[in-house]
Amino acid sequence: MIILLFLTAGLVFGSTCEVKYFFKDRERGWFWKNVCIEEENRKEEKEKKKEYEIVRIPWDKLDGMKPSEIRKLREKVLEIAVSNPTYENVKELYRLHVYMLKRARKFQEMATLVAMTDPEVSAYGGVIPVSKMGRDIYFGIKRENIYRKILSYKDRAGLLIAVTETCPYCKAFKRIVDLYLIPETGWSVKYVDINENPGFARNLGIRSVPDIFLVVMDEKPFVMRIGTGYMAYDMLLERIYRGLEVYERGGLE
Repeated sequence: MIILLFLTAGLVFGSTCEVKYFFKDRERGWFWKNVCIEEENRKEEKEKKKEYEIVRIPWDKLDGMKPSEIRKLREKVLEIAVSNPTYENVKELYRLHVYMLKRARKFQEMATLVAMTDPEVSAYGGVIPVSKMGRDIYFGIKRENIYRKILSYKDRAGLLIAVTETCPYCKAFKRIVDLYLIPETGWSVKYVDINENPGFARNLGIRSVPDIFLVVMDEKPFVMRIGTGYMAYDMLLERIYRGLEVYERGGLE
């Protein structure tokens, strides 16, 4: 009798079904196997539904759908295609991608037409030429303006550069400054090792090096960070130029 009870308990509690159905079903009581069968059927139906889930795109309605609706549709299609990557599902996903690209191309073509024909938009877009020769001329003129402004400040402005002895980027950036900036502009530059001057780093909130600061001598010295990390010479000149513009406007405020 004891062995029979143990076998019965093993059948009930050793079942792959969830035990909660057995305890909640007082009407059927010990007919636990019916609950198991129902639970297994539910699992099989769920797996079958997942296995045979297919992408369905309403192609005849896409033209009337809003872009936000198409994006939501694309997310749903992508989820189905990744979960069930059949040939048809993936093909439909990519066909939808092509459709979206075609719509985007139509917008781009119209945007190009507007930029070409509207006087206000065309004037703004023509500030930077499209052709290489035109762009070279534009940036050449811009570089001359940058140099002119920087040279005008050589007697009352300079750079403070936070460095460390072991920083390879500091050494590379120092070569850029010593070989190009100082000889070409006459600016004064001071390198400050933050390991030897921790108070300097603390006061200016320095967290990484090289950290570059523009300093303009005035009644009250103007100090502004213009960049952190290694940067090319042209970028350094542009950052100095932007910093001087901010100074001339009265500061960041």
